[in-house]
Amino acid sequence: MQRTWESSELADTDRLGLTAPITRRDMLNGVLLGSGAALGAAACPAHALAAGQGADGLDPFTGYGGVGDYALSNGNTAAVMNAAHRVRDGAYQALGDGPAAGPVDEDYDLVIVGGGLSGLMAAYEYAKGTGGRRRCLILENHPVFGGAAKQNEFLVNGVRLIGPQASNDFLPPEPGSGTQVDQVFAELDIPRTYTFKDWDPKLTPLRFALDNYDNMDGMAEGTVDVAYHFDPSTGAKQPYWVRNIWEDALARTPYGADVRRQLLQWRATTGETGDEDPRLLDTMTYKHYLEQVKGYAPAVTRFAQPVVGLLGGVGADAVSARVGHHYVTEGRGKPTPSFPGGNSMLSRYLTRALIPDALGAGPTGGQAGFNAVANGRVRFDALDRQGQPTRIRLRATAVRVEHQNRDANSGAVLVTYERDRDLKRVRAKAVIMASGGWVTRRVVADLPDDIRAAYAQFIHAPALVANVALTNWRFLYRLGATAARWIDDGTMFGFCANIRRPMVVGDYDPPLHPDRPTLLTFYMGLYTPGHDAATQASLGRGRLLATSYADYERIIRSQMADMFTGSGFDPRRDIAGIILNRWGHARVVQPPGFYYGVDGRPSPREVVAKGFGRIAIAHAELNGAQNYTGAFQHGKRAAQQILALGV
Repeated sequence: MQRTWESSELADTDRLGLTAPITRRDMLNGVLLGSGAALGAAACPAHALAAGQGADGLDPFTGYGGVGDYALSNGNTAAVMNAAHRVRDGAYQALGDGPAAGPVDEDYDLVIVGGGLSGLMAAYEYAKGTGGRRRCLILENHPVFGGAAKQNEFLVNGVRLIGPQASNDFLPPEPGSGTQVDQVFAELDIPRTYTFKDWDPKLTPLRFALDNYDNMDGMAEGTVDVAYHFDPSTGAKQPYWVRNIWEDALARTPYGADVRRQLLQWRATTGETGDEDPRLLDTMTYKHYLEQVKGYAPAVTRFAQPVVGLLGGVGADAVSARVGHHYVTEGRGKPTPSFPGGNSMLSRYLTRALIPDALGAGPTGGQAGFNAVANGRVRFDALDRQGQPTRIRLRATAVRVEHQNRDANSGAVLVTYERDRDLKRVRAKAVIMASGGWVTRRVVADLPDDIRAAYAQFIHAPALVANVALTNWRFLYRLGATAARWIDDGTMFGFCANIRRPMVVGDYDPPLHPDRPTLLTFYMGLYTPGHDAATQASLGRGRLLATSYADYERIIRSQMADMFTGSGFDPRRDIAGIILNRWGHARVVQPPGFYYGVDGRPSPREVVAKGFGRIAIAHAELNGAQNYTGAFQHGKRAAQQILALGV
């Protein structure tokens, strides 16, 4: 079916490749789903058949979701957002212990709300602590487990490409180090050494990131070939590209001598004493630190702000200096690896440990198990089987959680959830809230006053991750780069994008050549400097939710055309598909005082972590940021709290 555009857009539509029939990408979607049996898939019919919802086969908000098991679960889809907004808007406030709540359908020892890494880790630790003899139900509101640790898949010219939806990169633990991650890797027999695709020695030597963060400022961009784009808004007379600007102390940039000197000083700051003491930094904004404490020009703040806006959720004028300093001090020194689908690999390992049939039959450990976990198709019919110790119920949105009779000593917690617009109710001896804080504070009806007050200080900001499937990336190769960085002026899509050197995992062996398909991945914060943290988060979320898939696709294609046409890029020829992963509450914002507290009072994250009664709380954000180590830490802690109750 042909797309329809307003007359003012038609002149540009063909140039950007937007006149291609949408069925071209629907066909790609059907190819891998249709070949699922050959790949060992066992997708439930509803999962496969729901792939086309609008008149053109795409939901106008969610857009194209790719192929394979994650095709219906790219970020917060329209269905997920609509269910969550019914909770936000108070649709279930009248529910309680009375008849309106309905009967109890099932009883469990433990119910876990949230099937991301926190919830899966909590279930894993609970199963270990009880010898797998207790009944545990995980309620997950998305169509696939994993939370933000999920992946996108494309099929381009016969090549399967996998990229992260959000959570990516990890540090392989040192064997015997005794850390929690080391223990998990040992118990699940996850390999700690990896094979990455070789680069053809006949081609110009290039340095690749192994993940989608190292190319960003302050991470490990010194190990990546990054092309920087400057235009008149940065002082350039006309737009131009510069490769690896730090190699010659910014001499090829349009910045004046003073700004160059300050940027070099900013990038080299690594200390944690004096002005860089974390507790001192937590008392001020990052903008204040840069411009008042360090005396840098606003141009330094502007350069530093995009990565802080992505990872901290808001602009430098609203996030604590502790956060900004943590993210952009000079890099980690060596590339950090990422699994093909980012940390979806960790969620898949945990799920298979809980439900052995979840990814089909096959080896469980070593390189053979690595291949089975990475490339096995999810058996959706195995996740919620009656009688197995741990069950995962997908598309189930918790709408109300409370102790029976609102009595924390009652010995039971009631959980009401919505699935397919029907309400169901289960009872458990305990509950772990492993969803985000924005969910917990709305659905746990009997939160104590101190936890409710602490949650009032939590602000959550959005983020957007886009995976753009390319038929080739010769345009980047001509720039001598594998990543691009531009100076966002508040109107652009993101501030950087990169291709990774692919990890080869068993049957997954994608090409690495400028004339072959690959993924270009964009990570984008949505911040609005000049407002307080809460307002910035609200404005960003509003933009994220109000922009259609078609508009975002046009923005991405147009921006890439504007920047890369000079090096041979043609959006009609070179872009095979775009997946958007929208995350409405991707980052817990850390304004000054959030991490360490104020005036001797505990920080709000510490108050929330206590939980109450038979409800434990396990958000990765309780570390101040959402990441896999925090998810593991708080999932385990919450499970231990429940085990200590004798559940």
